[in-house]
Amino acid sequence: MMKNILFILLFALSLNSCSDFLDTRAYDFVSPEEFYQNQNDAQMALAGVYSTLATENVYGNRYSCMISNVDDLSFYVRPSTQTVTHVYGNDHNTSNTDIYNAWSSIYKGIESANILLERIENSNIDEAVKTRIKGEAKFLRAYYHFLVAQAWKDVPIRKESFKDVSKSALAATPQAEALDWIISEMEETITMVDDEMYDNRPSYVKKTVVEGILARVCLTRAGYPTNGGKPYYEKAAAYAKSVKDAQKHGLNPDVYEMWKRMASDRYDTEYNESMWEVEFIGSRELDGNWTDGRIGNVIGNIQKNGSTEGLGYSYWFYGGSLILWDLYDGNDKRRDLSMAPYQIDAKDQYIYWKDNQIVQRACGKFRREWETLMPRHKNYTQENYPIIRYADVLLMLAEAENEVNQSPTPLAYEAINTVRERAGIEPLSGLSYAEFQQELRDERGRELCFESLRKYDLVRWGIYTDAIQALGEATYDSRWPGGSNYSTARAFAERTQKKHEFLPIPLKELAINTELSQNPLW
Repeated sequence: MMKNILFILLFALSLNSCSDFLDTRAYDFVSPEEFYQNQNDAQMALAGVYSTLATENVYGNRYSCMISNVDDLSFYVRPSTQTVTHVYGNDHNTSNTDIYNAWSSIYKGIESANILLERIENSNIDEAVKTRIKGEAKFLRAYYHFLVAQAWKDVPIRKESFKDVSKSALAATPQAEALDWIISEMEETITMVDDEMYDNRPSYVKKTVVEGILARVCLTRAGYPTNGGKPYYEKAAAYAKSVKDAQKHGLNPDVYEMWKRMASDRYDTEYNESMWEVEFIGSRELDGNWTDGRIGNVIGNIQKNGSTEGLGYSYWFYGGSLILWDLYDGNDKRRDLSMAPYQIDAKDQYIYWKDNQIVQRACGKFRREWETLMPRHKNYTQENYPIIRYADVLLMLAEAENEVNQSPTPLAYEAINTVRERAGIEPLSGLSYAEFQQELRDERGRELCFESLRKYDLVRWGIYTDAIQALGEATYDSRWPGGSNYSTARAFAERTQKKHEFLPIPLKELAINTELSQNPLW
């Protein structure tokens, strides 16, 4: 499906477009006091709320890659000296600009949602449409709060727009309380958001998306450090099962196809495996309609043709670790998807890695060769980014079932084996609680690596520092290559401390919000 590259003013008339939420310039130039007079205005305001997702500071690069892709299955492929003071090397401090930019952009999205929710009540639009728009905005506000809560821990919950800057200081809400509020807010939107019109449109929030994300939030609340335990595992299982029972999503039997579609802006309307994804448009080479997406450029397979007519350029910042490689067996179809077996040189020639060249392989889920938009920009891409996939929901269901019952249930086996069957590996059976738990954790790594999830999984499992230490030990394996580009993983592991489970509150934010205190250990 082709992307709509017109201004967001056309939003209300273009529900079949793939890029309805991306250009907020029209919204930015309209005074809030004059806004929301009709349905078109309200749709434009909603587009502004969604647009936070598609900024470089959030899913375009900083939150998705720099901040979240900091785990045991990948590493920053540059000399260790180049990661000094950077968050992707766990050498950052409270003044780190990437952390501040991500924080401020997410809270800008929260502010946009608050403005919409406050001003839509008096809008002269159909009540059913108003309810849906409010539901999406309310969910997005909660989701943005979840992003900061899972990354920074104790954070301010902003339920109202700024009325008086001098009175905007707000203390942090403890993470457990924040997550409970987020769950409650999301639960209220289940009956408000769409459950039919958006079925084949993964850029929109709909009922199954709300339920899938709720399962994720509940698993976070169940685990470390808030340790909510069984009641939240039960909620996670119920919401994941509701998505499964809806029968609106499935796994594409071709493990590559969903990724090719996200790179080339084609929705998979047959399987709908990508439940919710961030839309990026334009190449900056055609006209003035583009977003700040760098997926495929900062993260993706190695490609060295920077011309506008070539297959594309990627910096190869993120490579797969030896730990990731060893999770796969030779029959797993996902291995060469996740760790690409070749690179593409400046002349668009394919150069395949030797069997013993393992850590040299880059993240292969995002490949610029799969893009279709021409001419290509060297740094900015049209590639979409998955927020939640059906495979993730199945694995959350399996995990929650095992935790609730302290033993894998038939439903837990069905869910995890559905994912394994698509990958071409043997089904699981006859495992103890602990054995299934470990298999589930490994399966999440195999299936969901490079998708901004692994660090937060490790944290909620209470094993983040242990996992990073294991990465450091893997760098002494004889299969780990020498050379400065591969030194970062060891330096990253040696730097990692308990404080790195969560980010520091940006120093600039502390200077503005006098009610806020720095995170412990920072």
